[in-house]
Amino acid sequence: MSGAVGTKGRTEIRSERSSSKNTAKTARLSRNELAAELKLYADLYEHAPVAHITLDRFGVIRAVNLTGASMLGVERDSLLGRSFADLFSETSRPPLSEFFERLLASNQSSSCNALLSDSGNALQQLRIEAIPCRDGSEIRLALIGITESERAAKALQISEARYRGLFEAAKDGIMIVDAATGEIHDVNPFLVEMLGYQRDEMVGRLLWEVPPLTPLAASQTEFAVLQHRDYLHNDDLRLLTRDGRSVIVEVVLTGYRIDRSKVLQFNIRDITVRKNAEEALLKSEEQCRTIVSNINEYVYSVRFEEGDIKSIYHSPKCLDITGYSPEEYYRDPLLWFTMIHEEDRNQVVQFLNSIFAGEDQDPIRHRIVHKDGSIRWILNNCAVQRIRKGGRVAISRLDGFILDITDIKRAEENIFFLAHHDPLTKLPNRSTLYARIEDVLRVAQKTRTSVALLFLDIDGFKQINDSMGHDVGDRLLQSVARKLGDCTRSCDVVARLGGDEFVVVLWDCGVSETSVVAEKIVNAGFPLQGTNVIVTPSIGISLYPDDGKDYLALLKHADIAMYHAKKLGGNNFQFFTHKLNEMAHERFALEAELRHALEHGEFVLHYQPKVDLATGHFTSMEALIRWQHPQRGLIMPEHFIQIAEESGLLHQISKWIIPTVCRQIRQWQQQGLGQVSAAVNLSASFFQHRDFEETIEASLLETGIPPESLELELTEATIMSDPQRVLGSMAAMKALGLQLSIDDFGTGYSSLSYLKKLPVDKLKIDQSFIRNIARDNDNAAVVRAVISIGRSMQLRVIAEGVENASQLAWLQAEGSEEAQGYYFSRPVPVQKMTALLREKANFLHNPRGRVQARQF
Repeated sequence: MSGAVGTKGRTEIRSERSSSKNTAKTARLSRNELAAELKLYADLYEHAPVAHITLDRFGVIRAVNLTGASMLGVERDSLLGRSFADLFSETSRPPLSEFFERLLASNQSSSCNALLSDSGNALQQLRIEAIPCRDGSEIRLALIGITESERAAKALQISEARYRGLFEAAKDGIMIVDAATGEIHDVNPFLVEMLGYQRDEMVGRLLWEVPPLTPLAASQTEFAVLQHRDYLHNDDLRLLTRDGRSVIVEVVLTGYRIDRSKVLQFNIRDITVRKNAEEALLKSEEQCRTIVSNINEYVYSVRFEEGDIKSIYHSPKCLDITGYSPEEYYRDPLLWFTMIHEEDRNQVVQFLNSIFAGEDQDPIRHRIVHKDGSIRWILNNCAVQRIRKGGRVAISRLDGFILDITDIKRAEENIFFLAHHDPLTKLPNRSTLYARIEDVLRVAQKTRTSVALLFLDIDGFKQINDSMGHDVGDRLLQSVARKLGDCTRSCDVVARLGGDEFVVVLWDCGVSETSVVAEKIVNAGFPLQGTNVIVTPSIGISLYPDDGKDYLALLKHADIAMYHAKKLGGNNFQFFTHKLNEMAHERFALEAELRHALEHGEFVLHYQPKVDLATGHFTSMEALIRWQHPQRGLIMPEHFIQIAEESGLLHQISKWIIPTVCRQIRQWQQQGLGQVSAAVNLSASFFQHRDFEETIEASLLETGIPPESLELELTEATIMSDPQRVLGSMAAMKALGLQLSIDDFGTGYSSLSYLKKLPVDKLKIDQSFIRNIARDNDNAAVVRAVISIGRSMQLRVIAEGVENASQLAWLQAEGSEEAQGYYFSRPVPVQKMTALLREKANFLHNPRGRVQARQF
């Protein structure tokens, strides 16, 4: 057993030994295999197609395979311990650093692209796949080189994105159309905005089916013309937008292929503004050409070339102004200088020399000789253009304009003449007379010579002018001017001051010589054209040096003498005397007193009854003005009315009379004295004044009296002074309800045909016809005619100036309705008239009352 055991044991031992040998052998084989495998893996790592790099947490390279070293282009030994980021371009380093920071923070794998530095191989785009270790101590990288195809694909992607961006943002309309079918593939936003059609209203449709695009191709047939074109340009197409606007566009068509298919790209640019601007510019240029061709100025331009003159432009107006055509100027550039008037050539040469010297010059006026030989005045203005040549400045161009001022020059001469002469008579006017007489007096003082000044006024000129018309008056004034020229010498001065006033200055004439000339003028007379009437003058004469040492004194004194001649009846001449001067001073003093009287209420009204010849009673009267002078007592109107008229005060006096009479009528009516009425005799100056109607209306409104209580008396002369205007004013007064009568009827000259147009109520026979009416057959005939006229025209007839019973009896027998005069009553003050109204006086059946009234 022990042997067996032993044997067995030995056998087991041998087996164990054998097993140990096998295990060792096996172990030796595993190490070899492992080494082989490790070598295999090492070779795979080292020569892997992908570069592998291990970095520490600070980005330092701790390991790198041969592929990585080869890819990075740096020896492996030089890479170990080096910062990984240093291998890349400066532009890649900041984003790469941020990439690693995010990687470590997230502890998750990630990737990025980076560009290798050019310090080694050529620039290369790499893709980096990074995996961090769990403990964050290392980062394993895989570097993959981006291939050319990938770069091309990327570039294509970028290019497409860029194209799409440009397509979308383009400020021109862009449309892509399939060349084979005409289908619209794409449109950009600008075209959508331009046409007002949505994108889906165009994309997918045929080109000619979209309304605003039909001008590009209106049908498939027209599109066929475009299919094979690679380029087409059209800069004047009009597209109609959805809202009806017309857009002018420039279209560029370009054909190219995409994936074996041809497309047409339409670039559509809105050129409406540009076209409008071009049209406006063209129109402006045409207008400028039209203006230059039609303006009154002759525009010219010449060029200087090496000392020679060459015509560039001459506007068509040159033919009108100079008589020469532009073609003649082009043929002969010096033609213009030959037409300058010989007396003005030096002036023009000096003007041009100043312009050439660079001096500023105002336009000059000078004469030229027209082609037809006539003399023309022109306004010439020009400017030069200079260029620098070889260090010196030279004149290159001369541009200017010429204006024909012949008519202006004649007008200036005419204006000058009119400024110094009367346009109607062509005689020197007031200002020229003053200058000439000053010269005459200056010479007369040195030579101790006498000078006479005649101041002449036409008798009755205003009446002629008003009744026969201003044209007749103008011809009369021209006739006077000719006559005065005939009656004087060339050394004398004849002038018109204005209106019908003339002045004659006689050189070296004393009293006798002046009397001869004045007599000649008076005897000559002035025939009134178209009539047998001879108009006469009134002449006042003053002498130098006896009556004045200067023009104003002589004129003033001659005026005083003329006024005296007119007071004597006209048609005569009077020399100035100191007595006349005193009378003039008295007149001026009276005028001043009249102004004072008006300001201080010195005028009063008296009233004279108008008696009804059938009943003897009266309710109407005439208001008559008196001047209650503080020193001289009561002054009758004949002593101051004429001066008031001449001085213009009568208008103010009349404006006082109207409201005063109206207030008095109201007072009588308020006192219960019945419907009293009063008449006022109006002067022509007041009746024709613009505020006449206003004064009447204001007085009636203020007092509230019935309009028929106020009667206005107008003379025939007043009516005929301006018939149309007076008729209008009379119609206005009649419309207010006033009574109107014609005073002094029969003394004027109004036709019956005109009389029937007047809205009058009464005719008043002038007292000159009433005197001696019983013995003067002519006066009686006139009165009978007036009464007959009144009766036939249904007008009341009043006789004034009745002073005795025989006159009254005659008037009653002939049928006169009313009368007034001293036989019944003198004009009486308000208190006396009030008493007569209260007594209801009867001037026919109460002689005592009549006598008392006459004594008032």
